[in-house]
Amino acid sequence: MRSMKMDFQAITRGLKAAARKMEQIAKKVDKLEKAKVAKAKVAKKRTTKAKAKTTKRVYLKKKATKKAPAKRKAVVKKAKTTRPAATTRILTIVKRFKKGVSVPALAKKTRFGDKKVRDILSRSFSQGKVKRVGRGLYAAA
Repeated sequence: MRSMKMDFQAITRGLKAAARKMEQIAKKVDKLEKAKVAKAKVAKKRTTKAKAKTTKRVYLKKKATKKAPAKRKAVVKKAKTTRPAATTRILTIVKRFKKGVSVPALAKKTRFGDKKVRDILSRSFSQGKVKRVGRGLYAAA
């Protein structure tokens, strides 16, 4: 009997705490609604003032005058700083390693994807620019 009484007391405490939290949430929601209504009123006032201003203005027509065409400035092209092509970048790295270099190492150094590096190495191998030293290792031909 005593344990049931303690259980009920714990439940009532929990319910009271939940009720307090709900009241706090309700207060916050009320504040947000009031702020939203105030913003809507301010926006409505702005739009009505803007409408009133646009209706009161009277525009005078100006005589159409032709302007001289604008002179074009000579465009000076800047020299682009071009990076070497992907194939040449990979081949220069491969030439540095006499014993050969792996695909993951090339991908890390060039910041290319593995697929791109493999495609470039395959093409270079078929052209005779690169030779296979071992499994997954490539060296300059």
